[in-house]
Amino acid sequence: MSKESRIDEQIQHFYDNVPNVGDDLPLKEYLLKHEDSRMAWYLLGKEYESKGDKAKATYCFAQAGEIYEAFESKPAPQLPEHKTSKKSGWKKWTAALLIPLVLIGGATAVVWGLLPDSEDAAAIETTVPESPVVSPQTSASPKSAVGSKPAPLPAGVIPPDLIAGAPGPQDQGSGVLGELLTNKPSRQPRLLVAVPRLGKWNDWVKGGKPIATVTSDRESGLAGVQWFDPKWCDCKPEDGKAASKLVDGWKPLQEEKLALRSAMIRYKERTGKWPAAPEAMAGDYPANTMGGWTESMSAWFDELKALLTDKKDGKIPQTAGWPDRTGPDSGHGAPAGTLASMAEQAMEIIVDKSNHRLAVVSGDVILRNYEVGLGGNKTPEGKFVISEKVKDPNGSSTGAFGSRGMTLSDTRYGIHGTDEPKSMGKDESLGCVRMKKEDIEELYDLVPMGTPVTIAQGGLPDELRAPPERFRLPSTQNETNPHKVYDWLG
Repeated sequence: MSKESRIDEQIQHFYDNVPNVGDDLPLKEYLLKHEDSRMAWYLLGKEYESKGDKAKATYCFAQAGEIYEAFESKPAPQLPEHKTSKKSGWKKWTAALLIPLVLIGGATAVVWGLLPDSEDAAAIETTVPESPVVSPQTSASPKSAVGSKPAPLPAGVIPPDLIAGAPGPQDQGSGVLGELLTNKPSRQPRLLVAVPRLGKWNDWVKGGKPIATVTSDRESGLAGVQWFDPKWCDCKPEDGKAASKLVDGWKPLQEEKLALRSAMIRYKERTGKWPAAPEAMAGDYPANTMGGWTESMSAWFDELKALLTDKKDGKIPQTAGWPDRTGPDSGHGAPAGTLASMAEQAMEIIVDKSNHRLAVVSGDVILRNYEVGLGGNKTPEGKFVISEKVKDPNGSSTGAFGSRGMTLSDTRYGIHGTDEPKSMGKDESLGCVRMKKEDIEELYDLVPMGTPVTIAQGGLPDELRAPPERFRLPSTQNETNPHKVYDWLG
């Protein structure tokens, strides 16, 4: 039987067995173009399912076979017995359209979108699998963690394997979307999120609004897009609340991963070897490269250690890998697109003397931007590293240096708290970098010992950036140092 005859029989079978066919979607021409049409049947079934047409959806899902089973994590429905009918021909369709989209490199994807010339375009909606996180497996609740637990994903839901940032549809955004569509197919969906620009930086704190979910089929090479943002499509977008909730749970865990990976890289730079165990990095002072530890980090540590120590030359790889096979399900999904540098580069600190700002960056992503107090010409310019971290310097959390202090390159200059919070934005210190209590305590937990610090004129935006819920690491280690009197220049 020829391919066209086989598809004709499938279509006729659909008419014969699905009751009240009043809005059937004409897929024949599209199906003829592809060797494997199961993904198309699956997408068609999701369209009918969203409209409450269970009988039609069930038939399409049965035709989808293994594709349905992969995305839904359950057996595909069985096809009904063939029945003879006099029905024939295609009825005019208005519900949706499959359009081939030629992207970078000539690859072809399939995107649900509007039919511009349709007489009933208002009825057309964009819809690829209705959930941004339809899963072939069931999420396990994360293990008990020190401190607060990451929120587990609902049963049957799997997060994206990539979450890609994009500034807007008119510039770099279309290229990022093209990469997601033409990337190696995956059973996991991929999420495109808005990441606005903040000067020359990509804005991590303000980023994360869902734009679209991309799904792909490994066998047929087809990809589909579900839109959440009307600025990106001439369509009626889907509700993005579920995707927004996913991103809200994902972002803090990426910060934990970045802190851990940065700490391991800085540990290697300082000691010449990779840490053998978590205790080597989150120990009592002075072995407190990190200011705390979470249960999630234990799994990521083993995964990263395998990636990092598998280098025969023992050198620090230019890109150190990103832990994404272990840990809480809600943390899965490597940063991509304009967030890609987070998965490639360790954190650094930049201090801008011209506008009294201190930022934490990873490549071209700005994670935090704080207001600080400086000392004008007394604050040196140049490159330093955090050579020491201490809690409650000189035995006090309310003294001149506040509750946290970090020494710069074994000098008398430091980044620390202050008992003069009104000095923020001013040049009243004797050369050190002063920070508000909530800012220095977050910075202390976020950046590891060994983090590079660049102090210069210019380079940072004026807009402050810190999330409503600050980054904190649970700690049971002793990071005080009662044997030393700190005499930073204040």
